[in-house]
Amino acid sequence: MIIGITGTNGAGKDTIAEILVKKLFWPHLSLSDVLREICRERDIVPTRVNLTNLGNQLRREFGSDYLSNRVLTKSRDNFVVTSIRNPKEIEPFKKVSQFVLLSVDAPIEMRYQRVIGSRNRSGNKIDESKISFEEFKAEEKREMQGEEFGQQLGRLIEVADISISNEGTIEELEDKVDQLIINNKVTLMPR
Repeated sequence: MIIGITGTNGAGKDTIAEILVKKLFWPHLSLSDVLREICRERDIVPTRVNLTNLGNQLRREFGSDYLSNRVLTKSRDNFVVTSIRNPKEIEPFKKVSQFVLLSVDAPIEMRYQRVIGSRNRSGNKIDESKISFEEFKAEEKREMQGEEFGQQLGRLIEVADISISNEGTIEELEDKVDQLIINNKVTLMPR
């Protein structure tokens, strides 16, 4: 089985992935990590803007499923994958395994505070602490309704099998993930 996670910036995608990895003992793969690998190969600084532009360029050049197919060279079953940003990126996963898509969201003000307060991803030279709330909202609008080869988070959130609201503590989020596992007989079957 493959569990895909999508959602808005700062909503808790990687936190949910960490919880699932801890509970299911599956690997965590990321389309953004694939982009970071390509940045290293091409000597591109992996800022959020550069990652977004590179992802859009690769989708245009090689197809919207390019990043997903690169992930599938690492594993074909029983893993958690994050950073899905275009609806066509889920298709390769559906072809090789049972697939469920989780989406996560939280109020934009809360997500903004998370992003400017504590983001420090290793290998990602981003200083998001300097982004204004207005810039954050504008960036999100672009990510929600991108063109064919761009980011289309709004569409992914619409088609997700399971939606999670992450407005509380990490412990509360972990309880929500536990309930998903219990209610779906550990395999997280789509509803």
